[in-house]
Amino acid sequence: MRKKFWKLHSWLGLVCGLGLLVIGLTGSVLVFHQEIAKTLHPDEVLNAPLSSDSQRLATSELTTRVEKAFPDFWIRGWLFNTDSEYRDRAYLMKRDTDDWYVLYIDPYTAKTSERPLPYDETIYGWFVRLHYTFFADHWGMGIAAFFALGYIILGVSGIYLHRPFFKALFRLRWGASARILFSDIHKAVGIATVPMNLILGITGAYWNIAHIAHELIEHAHEEEEPMANEYAGTTERIDSLSAIAEQSIPGYALNYIYFPTEEEPMFYLYGQHPGASSFRSLYGSTIWVSAETGEVTHSSDLREAGFWAQVTDAFEPLHFGSFGGVTTQVLWCLAGLSPSILSLSGTLIYIKRGRRKKGRRTATAQPSRPSQQRIPCETT
Repeated sequence: MRKKFWKLHSWLGLVCGLGLLVIGLTGSVLVFHQEIAKTLHPDEVLNAPLSSDSQRLATSELTTRVEKAFPDFWIRGWLFNTDSEYRDRAYLMKRDTDDWYVLYIDPYTAKTSERPLPYDETIYGWFVRLHYTFFADHWGMGIAAFFALGYIILGVSGIYLHRPFFKALFRLRWGASARILFSDIHKAVGIATVPMNLILGITGAYWNIAHIAHELIEHAHEEEEPMANEYAGTTERIDSLSAIAEQSIPGYALNYIYFPTEEEPMFYLYGQHPGASSFRSLYGSTIWVSAETGEVTHSSDLREAGFWAQVTDAFEPLHFGSFGGVTTQVLWCLAGLSPSILSLSGTLIYIKRGRRKKGRRTATAQPSRPSQQRIPCETT
């Protein structure tokens, strides 16, 4: 059984190695994407310095200014930044297209980026697409899900193969052969990061598989999704959404609005219930509000949701390590680097082991030298 696990672990590591390296490195960047954007593009993502009397402008005023400044676009979603240092993000769609753009806007001054950016041109959007889809849309999501499942199997098989892990965790035999040193590094890194890696693998695989399953179900019932058209009465009701949400879920923190369309005249609100723990996402409690009547047609308080809904809502802080502040983010960032080390060390171990076996076979195949070799005499 142990030999079979070795083969499974080795071959799966070779097959998934490069993909996991890309996913791990991009994941490490995404953990600190806001801090990276703040350093590289402070004028674009940061608000102006706030004074003691600074107040957010009304959302209707912000949306009106955005649409006047960029008449070729219309707003599909609005992300309220929970950190006052960073700007809000408006998600726009270019008219008569299905192309998505992002615009950063200061909610206190209404100052915006110079232009809406295609989603892939933002640091976050570029790394997200590479991390989850390898720039291959749904096919890429399937491939990423396969690598995530492989990562889970690698973690479980690694635990089985190195059950007395405490003996190998801090042992690095620098004076030994390269194969032994690579093996020690591989075991130490794998064992130290296995809890985080299992979390990353399970949450990532779930998201991608759930998305693919949703798309398959949707396409089975719809021949072709029509192009969305702007709903004309968005601005008239948008400022009342917070009050409507408060009546539905007292203490509700509104974090994201998905705007209505002519085909679907509904505001979709995503936020948090009051007193939400750090293991809760920013979007776990949802409210649907009719854009035509202002009536709440659906309300879901995460506190009253089922067990599985609460588990999957915790996946976001668990996946990005945000539940423990900077400390867990640093740990998750380091865990994201581990696939690179494991892929490299595992490949080197495989190569060294292959050369060693080849050397043994060659030595066995050579005939032993006789003690006395008879040389036939040449006759004339």
